[in-house]
Amino acid sequence: MSATASETPLPTISAPAKNQPRSVAFLALGCRLNQAEESTYREHSLESGWKIVDFRQVADIYIVNTCAVTLEAERQSRQMIRQARRRNPQATVVVTGCAGRSLQGHPEMEGVADLYIPNLDKEQLVPQLRQFLGEELHPQFERPFPPVAESRTTRLNLKVADGCFESCAFCIIPARRGTVRSLQIDEIIKRIQLAETLGYQEVVLTAVHLGALGHEQNRHDLDLLFERINSETTMPAVRLSSIDPHEISPRMIAALAASPRLCPFLHIPIQSGSDAILQRMRRRDTSAGIRETVLALKAAIPGISLTTDMIVGFPGETDEDFEASYALMAELGIHKIHVFPFSVRPGTRAAYMKDKLPEALIQERTQKLLELSRVQQKAWIESWQGKEVAVLIETINSDGVGKGYTPHYLRVQVPGCSQADHNTFLPVTITGALWEQEVALGTRL
Repeated sequence: MSATASETPLPTISAPAKNQPRSVAFLALGCRLNQAEESTYREHSLESGWKIVDFRQVADIYIVNTCAVTLEAERQSRQMIRQARRRNPQATVVVTGCAGRSLQGHPEMEGVADLYIPNLDKEQLVPQLRQFLGEELHPQFERPFPPVAESRTTRLNLKVADGCFESCAFCIIPARRGTVRSLQIDEIIKRIQLAETLGYQEVVLTAVHLGALGHEQNRHDLDLLFERINSETTMPAVRLSSIDPHEISPRMIAALAASPRLCPFLHIPIQSGSDAILQRMRRRDTSAGIRETVLALKAAIPGISLTTDMIVGFPGETDEDFEASYALMAELGIHKIHVFPFSVRPGTRAAYMKDKLPEALIQERTQKLLELSRVQQKAWIESWQGKEVAVLIETINSDGVGKGYTPHYLRVQVPGCSQADHNTFLPVTITGALWEQEVALGTRL
């Protein structure tokens, strides 16, 4: 049996060992926004006096933030929820995220999860969980995320908005996340300043529809936010999670170019280089507009690194449409292409479109675009050979090998690190690469 957050709590609740705090484990599937939300859950759990353990360990509570972007993502969500239940049959298993609504009635989930928290209530997940467990309500949590020492990563994914205004034909997420709901700029600045005091060296501004920040209040906040980050914070590195090409304004480009602390990296989902397919996808971009934006970025910010998402085999995609996508990617020299073969997602407009392509053809085109991505990514990594860069060291293994990213989002492996180097920007020279791992090799200066 399972319950929603609004239903009466189940009478059989897992309890920790006597005089021991409850242990809680988290799993964030899918997007960076789920990771940002996990930071909040971690902090609220710590303030509740709970002990955080790895998801692979036995815990009293498991919190799974699910993904619904594809049917495969939903399948993986179900798998991980069942895995948590098997790990501790007496645990309280909590499900939230974009797949939560569909999983709640799924036959595989019967008797597996104890509590479902809808997306619109997930900001209050831990308070609702405390109520479900019969614990006293916490008067008010002090912070929206934990100190870096208690965080899973050294890079803070900062949630600045939820929801989406778009209606792309292939995407289910607006139906699951709702319309855009933004933090005020003043609050975002306060949270970046708080992150500084808690030891973070990098913040990633995260949202489903980042370019629509403030639009629900007839504001266009992103350009102003960049300018205020430059003038009112000292965070060493601030990065954008993802932004559509048509939402990159000249003012934004100027702000990016003016600040060494705004990372020279953008992930811009292009999805197709064919105007006909972009229109069928209900995208707001055109191939000409995409080209103009990318060229403007490269002119204003020499060396900026760019990655993208591309969907291959969208219904009705002809040979000419695919070649237009391939040609645009080659022309623009996008450094890494995340290639997604089209798959039917029930509940989207694309699921009901005619002219679907044979799977073999979709896979053939996918491999061709992936090969272009490999070539362009290798050339990009090679372009860094011999250059001095700053690497934010995020992990250090037992052999003293540190790994992290540069402001350009170049992944670098550096030997000879100690724990004192963790969460610091380390100056290194790029000396080689491990191509299969898509990582550059660096020697510390």
